Order: sequence, then structure tokens, then C-alpha cells
Amino acid sequence: RIVVSLPSAVILLFARMLRVATVAAFVVATCLPSHSVLGFSVPPVLPRGHTSNLGFRSSTVNVATRSHRAPALRMVASNEDLQVGVSDDVQNVGRGTLLAKDGDAVKEVTGKVQGLYDAYPYPPEKVFDGPTVGYNHRWSWTHAYSSIFGEAPQTNAIEILDAGCGTGVTAQYLSHLNPKATHFNALDLSREALNVAEERAQRADLVGKPNNAVFHHMSLYDVADLGRKYDFINCVGVLHHLPDPAKGLRALAEQLKPGGLMHIFVYSALGRREIMLMQEALALLQEGKTDFKEGVAMGREVFKVLPESSRIKTREKERWEMENERDSTFADMYLHPQEVDYTVPSLLAWVDGVKDLGIEFAGFSNPKMWDLKRLIGDSPMLMEQAMKLPLRQQYRLAELLDPDTFTHYEFFLSKGPVKKRDWHQASDDELFRAFAIRQAGLQPWPAERTFDQDFNLIQLSDAEYEFLQKCAQDPTAELMEWGDDEEPRRISEITEEMEHKLKREEILRLVDLEFLFLRP
Repeated sequence: RIVVSLPSAVILLFARMLRVATVAAFVVATCLPSHSVLGFSVPPVLPRGHTSNLGFRSSTVNVATRSHRAPALRMVASNEDLQVGVSDDVQNVGRGTLLAKDGDAVKEVTGKVQGLYDAYPYPPEKVFDGPTVGYNHRWSWTHAYSSIFGEAPQTNAIEILDAGCGTGVTAQYLSHLNPKATHFNALDLSREALNVAEERAQRADLVGKPNNAVFHHMSLYDVADLGRKYDFINCVGVLHHLPDPAKGLRALAEQLKPGGLMHIFVYSALGRREIMLMQEALALLQEGKTDFKEGVAMGREVFKVLPESSRIKTREKERWEMENERDSTFADMYLHPQEVDYTVPSLLAWVDGVKDLGIEFAGFSNPKMWDLKRLIGDSPMLMEQAMKLPLRQQYRLAELLDPDTFTHYEFFLSKGPVKKRDWHQASDDELFRAFAIRQAGLQPWPAERTFDQDFNLIQLSDAEYEFLQKCAQDPTAELMEWGDDEEPRRISEITEEMEHKLKREEILRLVDLEFLFLRP
């Protein structure tokens, strides 16, 4: 683990030793699941186990009564009359067999999903003593808000909800990165998962403070029973396991405060094609049974004997094999009894279903991956054509041209319209009057060279380095504990005491890199 309290000289030495390892880690990350590839922000050293599984696919599943079976909702190319996630029955989208053939669909589906997580609690990250390590910008209120609105929030005294917290890994990060939160609820349907989450919080000394999670054993659908509205809602890997994702999304959207943000993660159909094939193959081999231990053994045998030319085997080796060394992740990927996968058109149609509540799509949390310049930027003619398309069709074009990259969608929703501030358009007076906040996740730090979110090593100018050192850091739980929390100061005030002259373009570069957040 990187210990931020080490003397800077030790950190710099450590950073030099890690440069080669970091490059290797980035290469490995491109073979890991989606978070590593799609902009998941981690320190130069991958934290415990696997960085791509910090709280995904929790077991919060409870469904409404069903009456008839809807068509499987998979590779939908058209966005006309799209009904993804809004049907009135259990959707047959994961295992190849309709789970609730007769009787109470709620009881059957919920029981099967709970059975999976009783057999394999998820996520399987080990519980350890002490505070969490690493950084994910999606779980920092300051960073997430700044990335969407272009400016730091006016307050960090927020209320947080982690909907489907599983074994509490995301809850630990949310507590750590938002120490000024005034209340934090976390819920999950799995009692076994919550037992681990509560132990994790105890051992990390995350109990009894307003920013630490209060865990609730309940369904996501019943979130209104907690009697609170939230500024920041996190729901990672949960909604796509609901037979009625629209009902789940609406339940959360109703609890979001005006001006609040919701961070969501759901699966993509195009990037998970081979997973779907394997899911159905194992369902056939198991004759519809949900014996998860048997399913894992059978699945491993399938991969063992498949010819090397098999598309399913090739994809497993290229992308998922390292993660799936653990039976819990293997089962969650290939044996989950309920799953809905999306395409860009069906995803955005689903989100549009809560527009009546004032909910707006605020953008993907990994925007660089959706930039078509990454794919066709070498052709001015193609870029010109692509830029004529509406933004939603540009997103669709990106996933069609690069389906393997988009194994999931991670995005923000806002309660109210999004108008992003562009500091490049600000006057010098407006810019230098802004309050400056340094990102909490810079690694290594302090150092004249530090990594951006894409693992590029950024060389800071002398003025940039001096300036960032003098900026107040976005607080973490550790910073608050040590009494090192500082109030942000105006840029003009900081520059007056600097040895090096800071240029306007240097400030804007730090803003563009998201090393610096500005509050008007």
C-alpha cells in the first residue's frame, strides 16, 4: 500500500522504482475487466487483489409480480419503441431459461440470487485493518461534481446512499473520500454480504462518524422507507440484476435531491457477447439447475477442454482469466441467475424513463473512451461526418466500432439540467479569484512527475508543482484525522506568495488534467 504520510523523499524513490512496474500494470489492466480499461482511477500500484471489482454486482434483487414473458432484451440495434428493463415479467437474459415459470416470481428470483451470494459473497475483496487505499474519482463528491459541472461544489456536507453495497468495499471508499458527509446510508438484500461490510467498517475504524455508512438489510425498491433524500447516490452493478431495472432506477431517482448526482454501473451487451454464450451453455449443461458450486466446476472444465480456437476461450484468456481465478468472480460472471445487458440506445431509453422526475443523463464517467478521435481521429473526412451526428448517435458509433472495450457503462445522472463551466472562457479576474482545491488521488505526491487517470506520467512545471503544493487538498478521512485539513484559498492569494510565476495556461492545464478543481 502507498502510505501518504511517508516523507516525500521516500515517496519519490518509491515512485522511481515503480515506473517500470506501473507500465506493466497498465498493460495488465488492459486485459482486466472494465474498470481498469475504461478509466478506473487507481494508484500506480494496483491495490489489493483486483482493482476492477470494488463493489460491483451486489445482491439487491427484489421484483414485482410478473404475468407474462417478454422477449430477451439483448443486441437491440434500433432505438424505436424500445422497452428494455420495463417489461412486466422476469426477463430471460442471463442463463437461457426463464427462472419464474410459475408461482411467485419475486420469491423465486430473489431466492436464486441470494443463493448465489450465500455460496459466493461478493465482492470477494479481503477485509483488512486500517483505512482504505487507492482512489476512484467516481466516489469523490468533489471530483465527480467537478467533472460534470466544471466547478467544485459549494459544500461537501452531503448525504450519501450506496444502493447495493455488497460486502462494503464501495462504502469504505465513499467514507474515506467524503469525510465531511453529514449522513451515509448503505443497503443490501444479502445479510451475508452485510455481515462482511460491517466487519470491514469496524476494522477500518469507520464506525460512529457521520461520514461512515449505516448499513440496512433491505431491498433497493424500499429505499424510500429510510426517509431521506440524498445528494450523492452510488449504485454499482446492481440495477442490471433486477428483473425490473426501471422500477429500481425510479426508486433511486425519487430519493435524489435537486442538484444531486447519481453514479450508475450496468452491463453492456456488445462487450459481453462471449459471456452471454457461456452463460447459456452452462445453463444447458446444468439442465436449468442453480447449483453454483457445480456450475463453477463445470465451467472450468469447459474452458479446460475447449479448443484454443474457441472464441469464448480466447476472450476469457485475453480479458477475464486473471479475475476469474477466484470462484466467486467466475460464478458472478457466468452463473448469475438474473442479468440485463444494454446497448447505448437501450441504455439511454431506460434513463429517459425517469425524465419526468427531472433526471438528466450527465455523461459517462470515462469520457475519453467515448471520444471518437480515439478511433477515427486520423481521418478528417470520417470525423467531419461523425461530428454531424447527434451526441447519442456518436456514443452508439463508438461502441459499434470498438465493442470489446465497452463491457459496461458507467455514468452519472443529475437531478436538474447540467451546464458545465468552461474556465477557458473565464476572464483573468474570474479565474484568479477562484478557490483552488488539489485532487486527493495524485500519486506519487509530492512529486514533480505524477500520474494522470490514464497512467500517463505528467511532468509538472516548477510553477505548477509549487502551486499544487500550496493548494488545499480535497480532504480524505485520513487528512481530517491528522488535522491537516485546510480551507481552500483563492488563486490570487496563493500566487502572491509563490517564488515561480504561474501562467494562466498552466492553471488551465491543471484543471484539464483534473489535478485541480476550482470553486467560484
